[in-house]
Amino acid sequence: MAIRIGDLPDSNLKAKRLGALRRVVFGAPSYFARCGRPAHPFQLSEHSCIIRTANECPGEWTFQIDGKPRTVKVAGAFRSNLMTSVYAAAIHGLGLGFSPLWQIRHLVDDGLVELVLTEFEPAPVPIHALWQEGRSSSAKVRAFLDLLASRLELKSL
Repeated sequence: MAIRIGDLPDSNLKAKRLGALRRVVFGAPSYFARCGRPAHPFQLSEHSCIIRTANECPGEWTFQIDGKPRTVKVAGAFRSNLMTSVYAAAIHGLGLGFSPLWQIRHLVDDGLVELVLTEFEPAPVPIHALWQEGRSSSAKVRAFLDLLASRLELKSL
């Protein structure tokens, strides 16, 4: 069994959708006090954004604008290929970050960062359990999927 975050390619594997993960824009209260809060993704050009260079398209963030996915170009002085560096820079007020919410939920809960532009979030990224159907595995797979579904709390992520 495997857990996959993202859209599923065509395959012969069985799949069960477990939920979906939000991608959010966030920043430190100190950044917002100094620079204000963007009210629309197009206002990000007026803000310092923290760029993750390991992304497929660094400096391009996707949003839902007028019901359609739209890419917005962002820029900023701080760039890193490591998400831990992106998070540290955001916590210290160097700019706005873009990340899956599940990776920063603890920072939000602790008040270190706040979310903005939530009404423009892109479509959530699906998360699935995948497995290969076999004669001896179906009862075990069902039992594991039931346990996984009961333990995962993906509603707020």
